[in-house]
Amino acid sequence: MNKLNKKFAVLGHPISHSLSPQIHSLFAKEFSIDLEYKKFDVNQDDFDEKLRKFRKEGFYGLNITLPLKNSAFQICDNLSERASLCKSVNTITFLENKIFGDTTDGMGLINDLKNKAVNLKDKNILLVGAGGSANGILYDLIKTKAKIIFITNRTFSKAIKMRDYWLEFSKKNQVSLEVIESNSFENLNLNLNFDLIINATSSFLNNKESPISKNVFNYLNDPGVCYELMYGYKTPFMNEANKKTHLVFDGLGMLVEQAAESFYIWHKLKPRIKNVKKFNLNLI
Repeated sequence: MNKLNKKFAVLGHPISHSLSPQIHSLFAKEFSIDLEYKKFDVNQDDFDEKLRKFRKEGFYGLNITLPLKNSAFQICDNLSERASLCKSVNTITFLENKIFGDTTDGMGLINDLKNKAVNLKDKNILLVGAGGSANGILYDLIKTKAKIIFITNRTFSKAIKMRDYWLEFSKKNQVSLEVIESNSFENLNLNLNFDLIINATSSFLNNKESPISKNVFNYLNDPGVCYELMYGYKTPFMNEANKKTHLVFDGLGMLVEQAAESFYIWHKLKPRIKNVKKFNLNLI
């Protein structure tokens, strides 16, 4: 094994559930790398101080998870285009006395969908949610050249604000971006169906109801795909989706794929995802 003199970690709060150390260790094993990758519980109040501490201690790269992605975005000296537009950073690199920030969440989602033979070009997508998770994947969703991306959110003003923010970028990429009121699915008269519905909310943590009306699934193509960004839970969204389609996925594949993107940013090596997928049952 080749021992690296670079150290890595994942930061978040809470962090005990994080699978990142196991995933990155499996990636490293493929390339015979002896990798030091730890996880640390860090809250927003301590983030700036802890980041300086990790930098002094010789850490080369950090993965950032909830609720620190926007804080990481604000502290970086240099940002990738996607991180800059998403206003979110989940991958930090300390290099040449600067902090470089990128986000791999959206690419993780797209690559996982590709693995599942889901092609989004010229397709209709419904994105449920207008918070940090939704914004964090919209850059890469637009880049797929989808036909129309609809945004819906319980607080409709947030959906409008999100649409307006991304409108110029979506037009540049020739993708239509529209909003739908969440309560309008009861009597919506759409002349199209959705090819993909993505739940980018964490509403099930606060209640046991799906974040959208069950009527929305009446507008799902046959076969249509439903994707839950969370992983490790059978959420109300997934339960409702399963009544309409067998193509219902959670975010475990996205987690592995976004980690692979981070690994490539740091090591310039592309890990084979199947080596990690063999261990999925052990990771959850």
